Amino acid sequence: MSAALTLPVRLTVGEHTVEVGELSLAPGEEVRPALAALFRSAAEAFETEQEGGGDGTP
Repeated sequence: MSAALTLPVRLTVGEHTVEVGELSLAPGEEVRPALAALFRSAAEAFETEQEGGGDGTP
């Protein structure tokens, strides 16, 4: 039995790089759908942060 593989995921835009999370893959799991789910979650978190201001401002 193989263990899950966990990899850090970083996004680079221009000169800025941020770690957006970790990608955990079970044995036999495809990378593309797992990455899509990770980036959907990151986009939702970004939208939530932008809507709320994140610093207490509307």
